Amino acid sequence: MAISMDSFFAIALISLITSISGNLSVFRKGSFLVASVSHSALAGVALSLFLSSYGIGIDYFAVAAIFAVAFSAITVVLSRFQDIDTAISISFALSMALAVVFLSLSRNISAKIWSFLFGELYLITDRDIIYLILTAIVVLLLFGTLYERMIFYLFDPEGAEASGMNVKILDLALILIISISVVSVIRSVGAILAYAIFIAPAAIGKKIARSVKQSLLISFLITLSCLYLGLLISFSIPVSASAISALIASSLYLISMVKKD
Repeated sequence: MAISMDSFFAIALISLITSISGNLSVFRKGSFLVASVSHSALAGVALSLFLSSYGIGIDYFAVAAIFAVAFSAITVVLSRFQDIDTAISISFALSMALAVVFLSLSRNISAKIWSFLFGELYLITDRDIIYLILTAIVVLLLFGTLYERMIFYLFDPEGAEASGMNVKILDLALILIISISVVSVIRSVGAILAYAIFIAPAAIGKKIARSVKQSLLISFLITLSCLYLGLLISFSIPVSASAISALIASSLYLISMVKKD
């Protein structure tokens, strides 16, 4: 069974978006932020589904984006006063608790929530592609405009602040890029599996690349290959394409660790 052009185009956009956001997360040494954001976005999706189950139709993307940005900002603020892992854990627990509450109070949403939990690469809609295109544009504009300052900040935050850079603006841009990236792909790859798709290829790129640009390219190609293979394999066996893609990406990372050592 052949992959549709919509799915292939969506996979290319997802690979572009996640390669940038994943590398930013890895370089910042805050890879668990992606997991926190994905579950924050899931809380937003849960609220949207809860409202829609009672006849109040609100687009999931807007609500999920608000939740993702808000919880990411809370995490960054908390990390200034305590360990980043603790801040992420608190944000993670709060967002998951809200998601469970909203889903428990919702009616007839089991089929809908499944796609947001585990993704549906083969059921890409025109609206999903529009969201991916808009996200790719925003991410490229922000990353392209702030590239040199952001890379300096990620590798030497103290030096960036000492040189007079507005690190709060850079933090905000970083939060925005990661948040909207996660929200845009959550329906395609799923909130639970997003972490592997974002982080594993970026971590591989960082290990074997000699520059930031090489790392971006490597992670893009790995993500593209994993998603493409995952979708192809899912046509033959009754397993989620996102799960297969995440499994391939994670396996490649483990192999890269062994080879590097």
